[in-house]
Amino acid sequence: MRLRIHRGATEIGGNCIEVEASGQSILLDLGAPLMGNLSPNEALPPVNGLTDGTNPKLLGIIISHPHADHYGLTSFAHPSIPIYIGREADRLLRAAMAFGPFGAAFPNVVHYGHRKPFQIGPFKLTPYLNDHSAFDAYSVLVEADGRSLFYSGDIRGHGWKTRLFDQLLATGPKNPDVMLLEGTTLGRDEKERSETEADLAGRFAESISATSGIVLTTLSGQNIDRLVTIYKATKATRRNFVVDLYVAHLLRALGRKSLPDPTSGALRVFLPRRNKMKIVRDKAF
Repeated sequence: MRLRIHRGATEIGGNCIEVEASGQSILLDLGAPLMGNLSPNEALPPVNGLTDGTNPKLLGIIISHPHADHYGLTSFAHPSIPIYIGREADRLLRAAMAFGPFGAAFPNVVHYGHRKPFQIGPFKLTPYLNDHSAFDAYSVLVEADGRSLFYSGDIRGHGWKTRLFDQLLATGPKNPDVMLLEGTTLGRDEKERSETEADLAGRFAESISATSGIVLTTLSGQNIDRLVTIYKATKATRRNFVVDLYVAHLLRALGRKSLPDPTSGALRVFLPRRNKMKIVRDKAF
């Protein structure tokens, strides 16, 4: 088994790793670079058959999580190439398409799940659900030709799914031959403690309690962990959490009982008349 890092080793984002075994290959992520103002043609890695579908030995693209710097160039891949992604990550990206560029609908998609191994040609892949600001994010263990590669994707241990990080340390892959580790915060002072989402929920609650009028916040609508954090703070302070239609639609698309429900009284949806009339006119939703 051999690997080639096309992008992501010397910059943050734009990840793309090509893995080859027995004459066949897969890609781990196909992200858009965050810097450089490159056109898609300039940013696409030199992978044989990626855009024209002429390479039957390119077996698929594995997307670790729904952040554009990990999936953003996938729309330029030939539609015959299978895209492997978590089911809820796929659902989130499809729901986001109606509101702007941060969404995708892959034409040839295969869903994978937490710790459920699957086979692609000579490759055995085992996904591990992560704690991350992107919903339904995974690390991936790749095994082929008697060797193993562990790709962390983007990973953290201070969100609402910290138990997944602890489980990975306790029962994750043992002694892989190669580990590719996300390193955004490797330069951080080892004594500096990361604030957890639980810490932030407390800080939000304090700020809300100290404010007599409306409290405004801005965040990525796809950062479901942060939405949960603010929701917990508003409930603790007996306030109403009001979101826009984009956030409500994402939550509705995920349909998780553990997430705030946009149809319940505890979560309100702000729908300006202009937006409402556009929905009626376009017959959306």
